[in-house]
Amino acid sequence: MSTREHLHGLVASLQPVVQGVPAASLDAATPCNEWDVRRLASHLLGTTEAMRRVGAGEPLDRDDPWGTSGQELGEGWRDQLSDRLIAVADAWAQPEAWDGEALDGAMARKDVGDMAFLEVLLHGWDLARATGQELEVDDAVAEQAGELLEEHGETGRSMGAFGPEAEAGEDPSPLDRALAASGRDPRWGR
Repeated sequence: MSTREHLHGLVASLQPVVQGVPAASLDAATPCNEWDVRRLASHLLGTTEAMRRVGAGEPLDRDDPWGTSGQELGEGWRDQLSDRLIAVADAWAQPEAWDGEALDGAMARKDVGDMAFLEVLLHGWDLARATGQELEVDDAVAEQAGELLEEHGETGRSMGAFGPEAEAGEDPSPLDRALAASGRDPRWGR
């Protein structure tokens, strides 16, 4: 299966994690250095909307193209993030979303779609782990992430999106291997 075909399954796996974030954990540390749960959720709200726009062929927000300036988390932020995750999967579910160039020719649309997949998986795991939850994804989803990290890892590291590869541990699962390839310690918070 392609990245496109895995997105809805990945998003479905994240729904209970998003809804399960306790209000008391918003100040908790996350696997993302210097970000607490509040900042991570705010980041995800912005980046999922930006990546949805690219997938749907819509222009990015001129003032905050990648949605990373941060949003205040309102009362309904969990439902808003759940809806945005579904919307990003819907936008990238269309085969034409993956063809051609995006961002005025700066990137291939396929690369942005791959980034959207990794953004959702990796930060979804960050959110789960930071709030004492587990992200349960099919091995095929994790293996797809591993392939994408092999393809895009060096570029992502050069842009600061991924850290240096980490140790995956003894007899790692496909998810643990993907997490380690992104610079995350699969044992974080355990």
